[in-house]
Formats: sequence, C-alpha cells, structure tokens
Amino acid sequence: MSADELRRVKGEPRTYFYGKEFRYTIETESRTDHGGATFFSGHLDIAANGVRTLAIGKPSPDRSNIPVRLMHYQKNQGEPHIDDDPLLTYFEGTDGRASHSFLRKLLFDFEGRKAVTSFGNASVGHLLPAFHQDPLVSLLVNDVALINGTERTNDVEFVPMGDKLQTEWFEHEADTKAIRMSATDPGDQSYVVFTSQPELLLVERRESYPDGPLQVDISELMTFDGFRYPKKATYRAVTPDGKSGYICSIEMLDISEIDVDSFEWIPPWPAGTEWARIKDGKRFHVPYSDAQLAKIQQHGLANARADAPSPESPKFFYFNAGLVVLILGLVAYRFWPRSN
Repeated sequence: MSADELRRVKGEPRTYFYGKEFRYTIETESRTDHGGATFFSGHLDIAANGVRTLAIGKPSPDRSNIPVRLMHYQKNQGEPHIDDDPLLTYFEGTDGRASHSFLRKLLFDFEGRKAVTSFGNASVGHLLPAFHQDPLVSLLVNDVALINGTERTNDVEFVPMGDKLQTEWFEHEADTKAIRMSATDPGDQSYVVFTSQPELLLVERRESYPDGPLQVDISELMTFDGFRYPKKATYRAVTPDGKSGYICSIEMLDISEIDVDSFEWIPPWPAGTEWARIKDGKRFHVPYSDAQLAKIQQHGLANARADAPSPESPKFFYFNAGLVVLILGLVAYRFWPRSN
C-alpha cells in the first residue's frame, strides 16, 4: 500500500475487540517534577501498578455509548477487613447510560487517626478518566467516538500527503511482514510501524514533540479468535531532561468472550465507600459490617500502640531516681539548721 492508502485503511474503526474482556499486568513509572502527572501518577499504588481487566461491550440501538468496565487489582498487603488477594483497588464502569468510579483507601497502615473512607463518583454518561489514558485502550481503539457516544465528524476531507510520506515492508520482531511509514524529508526522523492487514496495529512509533519524544513499542503479539492483539508493549513519554512524564509497560495475560447483555458493567460499591452523585452533589455512604468495623478498629489500635514511644528502660529509671535523690540531698544540706 502507498502511504495514503495505508492512512485511509488504518483509519477505519476497529470493532473486533467488541464483546471481549482483556486481563493484563501494568507497571508505571511516573515522573512529575514539571507537571508531567498523568491520571495514574497520583494513585501509583492504587491504580497504576498491578493486574487490570478491561471489558468492552457492543453497540446497541437503545443507547449512544458502548458499555465499558475497567477493574484494577493489586496484592493485598494486609487489609484487616477483607481477605481478597489480589485486592480490587480501583474501578470504572459504564452501562452506556450511567458511570461509576471507585478509589480504595488502604487500611493496612491505618493508625486510628486518619480518614479511611474509600471514595466513589456516580455520573450520567461516559465519565471514565482512566479508560481514556489506559495504554491498552490507546493501542486497540482507533476511534474512541464509537465508544463514548460522541458524534463522529463525517465531513472531514481526507488530505493526501503524496510524496511527503513513504511506506516499505519492515521485518519487525512482532510481525515479520510489518509496514513502516516515514517522512521522505531526511530531516524528519519520525516514523510509525504497523502490523500487516487486517488489524494494522501500531507496533512501533517514534515522534518528536517540544516536550519530549513519544515512543511506543510492541515486542510481541498474541492471537485470539483469528485476530492479533498486543501481548507485550511499552509506552515512553518523558521530557528530554528525564524529569517529567511516564513510562508504562503492559503484558496481556488472557482474552475471553463475554455476554454483554448479562455482564456486570457497574459493580456494587465496596463496604466503606463514600460516594457522590455528580448531578445533584448528594453524598451517600456504604457502611462496613459490624464484624469488618471491629477488625478495622482492632487493627488501628494495634498500629497506634506499635507506633507509640516505648517505655524507658530500667537503667534510665534508676539514673533519674538517683538524680532526684541527689538534688533533694543538696537542698536539705543547704537549709539544714547549723549550730554556732
């Protein structure tokens, strides 16, 4: 294909991932010295490192959005009230009409003095911030408008690039018949590499921006139901000085078909969640059970005792007692009546 043919074909919306759930690991290194924070960088332990599942539904005539659910899990480090391992620490879900998001406050280091309520939001529509920044989403979904119900602009004119771009076969480690597209201008070192048809997945990308280069690398693909998906991928968006941005790696663990009609797109709020309804600002609370609350309180008291200063050792006690006796003796000697 010529570069313009490739641009036309790869721009067609992909739909083969509809009705599937993906399970993958994600590891994020965030650098935020100069405003390079991402959604995940503020929640590194909760939402940016661990195991994640991403489920994507199918279009339906009675709703504008496609249902989506993102669940994030990490190792249970000792939560006193729940034995789940891995532990659900973040989720986003929409059934196409309403959206919920949840962020867990971890209790394993709770000392009895801090706020411990996990927090959630309920909104109308498709308010899913982490979904739009998920690296797997950016590799799979080439037209987010089909997911979030935004109206597509159909009157955009395709502008051919002509001899400004070129394509060539490229033997990539993920696909030996990949297609490399680059500028014909020798001063422009940017390029992109796509898998062969039918997926035309991005497997490598090098682009320079004023705030630093964006690098995408897919080193391995996997096949499910006749289509290829990213197996191992790395995103790197870091400023030239290395002080801002993020590096994110994912590895696909498995892919499965889901029944989109019976799937639980919006999970129930976990116990201990305080959640807000965005449309009217009202707040609600899902209480812990009596047994959970007792365990949390006992754990908090135990941590508080462990952090309390330890009592002085006997040698310091005897030293202080001796010092007191000495002082009292000096005072008595000073004021003791003396004979002439």
